[in-house]
Amino acid sequence: MMTENKRITHLYKLIITLLAFLTLYTGAVSAAERCLNYGKPVSLSGIVEIRVFFGPPNFGEDPETDSRNIQGILFLDKPICTVEEEFNDAEKEQIEVTLIPTGSLDLADFAGRHVTVNGSLSHAHSGHHNTALLLELAGTPKPDAKPNMPEPSKSERKLILDAIRPAAASEAGQAVLIKVDRLNVSHDWGVLIGKLVAADGGDLNWKLAKDCDADLDKMLWVVLNKSSKQWNVKQMDICSPEPPYWYLEDKDLTMPCEVYAGLNNGQKDLEERCRIHSNKPR
Repeated sequence: MMTENKRITHLYKLIITLLAFLTLYTGAVSAAERCLNYGKPVSLSGIVEIRVFFGPPNFGEDPETDSRNIQGILFLDKPICTVEEEFNDAEKEQIEVTLIPTGSLDLADFAGRHVTVNGSLSHAHSGHHNTALLLELAGTPKPDAKPNMPEPSKSERKLILDAIRPAAASEAGQAVLIKVDRLNVSHDWGVLIGKLVAADGGDLNWKLAKDCDADLDKMLWVVLNKSSKQWNVKQMDICSPEPPYWYLEDKDLTMPCEVYAGLNNGQKDLEERCRIHSNKPR
């Protein structure tokens, strides 16, 4: 017969085993509940990136003749997982989702922007899909509101645009106008994000531009500095296929922190990173 101490020890071990099982079971259920279901409404946030994928006949081995498939990819704020269904595999740690727009929606208008999108997920099922997960959009992506940033005066803005335009026209090989999406200025430093258009407001002939691929997204990125009351272009890319600020490391954030307002590399706001890692003017 078991002694009283042995019975207590046996009961204690049984309780511990049950508690451990319940913990594992609860954790598995909680993890499954956090995963997303295919075909159900979901809301995701991240940065829109426009990518070009080569197709037939040689799938990138001969870019001059291969077809090109331009797709909008959402680089998510955090990885997601999905629940397995009859025709859709379960996925884990997915950080990218292909956006499937409806109607005439042009995802290029949101390139480089941090957005929130609504829609329903499905799994990739053909060679034309370049991410495991697809999101069929229900409506238009909602960009983050631009943070309050003191705008330069009209006269200062004109000086900045006048400093950029000749250099941009030279690289583009034609007269240009500048469409400004963001202009951050602080302590004689400035960053302009936008795009170039033709002098008549239409599309540029990108075949005339230097080192620009006509099929890729084209962001205008300019860094300026003011010296002796004159703005000077320090860095410029007239047809960047991806936002250059995505690749800025902490050591690169050398301008006044306000200049980075509203710029996000998918991990953290660059202005916030700048303030953490430096003592630039506020």
